[in-house]
Order: sequence, then structure tokens, then C-alpha cells
Amino acid sequence: MPRYRYSAYDQRGSLIHGVVETRSRELALTLLHKQGCHPVDVVENKASSHLRWWEREVFGNGAMPTASLHLLTRELATLIKADLPLDEALRIVSVQPLIPARVRRVTMSVLDAVRGGESLSASLAARGTEFPEYYWRLVQAGEASGTLGDVLDDLSAFLEQSSEVRNQIGSALLYPAVLLMAASAALAIIMTVLLPSVVPLFKDAGMPPPASLRFLLSAQEAIGIHWVEILLAAAAAALGLGLALRNQELRSSLDRFLLRLPVIGSLASARETARFARTLATLTHNGVPLLDAVRISGRVLQNRAFAGAVFAAGESLKEGDTLSAPLVKSGLFSELSLRLMIVGEQTGQLDTMLSRIATIYEAALQRQLARLMGLLTPVLTLLIGGMVGGLILSVMNAILSVNDLAFQ
Repeated sequence: MPRYRYSAYDQRGSLIHGVVETRSRELALTLLHKQGCHPVDVVENKASSHLRWWEREVFGNGAMPTASLHLLTRELATLIKADLPLDEALRIVSVQPLIPARVRRVTMSVLDAVRGGESLSASLAARGTEFPEYYWRLVQAGEASGTLGDVLDDLSAFLEQSSEVRNQIGSALLYPAVLLMAASAALAIIMTVLLPSVVPLFKDAGMPPPASLRFLLSAQEAIGIHWVEILLAAAAAALGLGLALRNQELRSSLDRFLLRLPVIGSLASARETARFARTLATLTHNGVPLLDAVRISGRVLQNRAFAGAVFAAGESLKEGDTLSAPLVKSGLFSELSLRLMIVGEQTGQLDTMLSRIATIYEAALQRQLARLMGLLTPVLTLLIGGMVGGLILSVMNAILSVNDLAFQ
């Protein structure tokens, strides 16, 4: 009988890990729910064997990148809506040369399972963490309702929107990253090329270097002597931080602290609200039961405080409460998003209101990022220019002082 490794939140909100032995992944999920747990990750032991060790241990759980997943979904949606049989659509995707190699390989594996009698959703779920749960759950709902092409269309639009938001964040951070890299390169040139060429001038003139140059020379010497210790200390600090962030209580406290910060908090809040609303709207619109949709939506959130509030809402739904009531008590969601959710519940148009919430907060996130980058870019430019210019000015003043001494 297959064995499934799982990570789940227990009734106290702590993250637990373990192994359950059962006939299928769906039964493993059901068993965990009966135990009062909220599964985060349930993977068959053999599912990760196709990953190389560095893909599994360094790069995480082997999830397919959003861009690749969007490409696969778009191609499948187009072919299935053109009334091609599922196995033929999968075969065409698996042989397209412009499709990334990993997507073709995964599609071929899914095609083999479908030809063996498995449904598409079961084949996707059997791939472990390569396909997120919300993905194969939506496919399952599309298969049950006979609207697989429409569901894949909605999934494609959802993934495209997610990629667009992620790309906008990456583009906004690109220029500051280039500035920091240029500043690091300039500092390296000053420390390794300019300084060594200036020091002999002072030795020949019989005078000590200025204080600023002596400080830089001392720093250069210390780095040259202790560079191994510095690298080891940096690696140890990074490892310690990574291990500390695995502690769920510490991670939750840190996430709550980030939400209270002036600028970062509003960005994180807008991002998580938009992600939750967009995921839940897509799931409910395509026929996934609300309780399952809320649970799945909680898993896609990165902020532990928001995820905990959504899981608590799922527990309240089991007891007959509304979705909005526990979210109001959490104090994390904005008044606008809560009011729209309440209206959606009262009018029976929850998925429509959730889509509107997602659109509002995705636009708000873009505006906030644009304002932040508009402020951060000149500030970074001035700081980096002042730092590099100050170092160069110190070196030039030192050279001029040597020249003054030579003419005396």
C-alpha cells in the first residue's frame, strides 16, 4: 500500500510532519481532515524519486514554475476546446518543440497515465507537488461537470494574472538590484585596484596615508586575511536564518510583525488579499465546494498570519458560520474587502465579489509598488553615489596631498 509524507497544521496551529499509509492521496487527505488537521503538502514517497537531489533538497518541492504551468494549461485549453480527445491533446503538447523540455516530459507522463485509464485530475495529483492542489481540484471539477475546456481557460487566465503580478514585482526590483550590483563592482575596483596603486605614493613621500585611506586599507587587509571565516560566518548566518524560519511560531510572529510595518505591511496585505480572493473566486466559480476552496486558498498564501485566519474561517464554515465573520475577527483583512465579501454572501454572488476584490487589490499593489520604486530609486542612487563618490574623493584628496608635499 502506498505511503504518503505529509505536512499539516494541527488543531493548535502548529505545523506537524508524518507519514500515512493508505490507498490513495485523496484518502490520505480525508484521513488527515478527520484528525482535525489542515494538510499543506501530501506527497507519495515515490513521487519525489524522479527529482535529482539538488532539485529536491535545494530548490524545494519540485513544483512546476508558474510560467510553464500557464503555457501547458493554455495549450491544453485551446486543443480541448477545439474538440480534440484528451489523449490526442496531451500528445500534441508533448511533441511541440517550442514547449520547454520539462513541460513535455511531464505531459508525456500524464499522457501515459491517461492512456492507462486514469482521469486527468488523478494523473495530475499523482505527480506529487509538481501540480498544486488547486490546479487538479479545478480539473476534477471540470471533468465532473463536463466543462474541462472552460475550466482550463479559467485556470490559464488565473495563472496568467499570477505571472503578471509576479513579473511586475520583479521588474520593479530590477533597477535597484542593478544599482546595488554596480555599487558593489565600483567598491571592489576601488579596494583592489585603486588603493594598492595609491599606497606606494605615500611610502615614497615618507608620510602616512590619511585616516580614511588607513581605514580602507585595514578593511582590505582584514578581508584578505579572514575571507574564509567571513564566508563561513555568512553561510552559518544564512543557514541559521533558514532554520529559524522553519519554526512556525517564529515565522507567524515575523509575518505579523511585517504586516505592522508602514510600507511593507500594506504591500504584503494587498498581495495576500488579492491572492486569496483570486484563488477562491476561481475555485468557487468552477464548482469546487466552498469549504474545500477555502482550505486550498489558505495553502497558497505566503503570510502565515493570513493563512491562519483563512484556516480558522474554514473551521467556522464547518460549524455553519459565514466566511466573512471569522475574517472580520482576525483584523487582517481591509474593511473594503470584508464589505464586498459580505455583499457577495448575502446576494449569492460570492465568486463575483471575490473577483472584484482581487482586481481592486492587484491594482492597488501595482500602484503601491510604482510609488515605492519611484521613491526608492532616487534615494538609492543618492546613497550609492554618495558612498562611492566619497571613497573616490578621499583617494583623490590623498593623491593631491602627496603632490602638494612634493612641490614644497
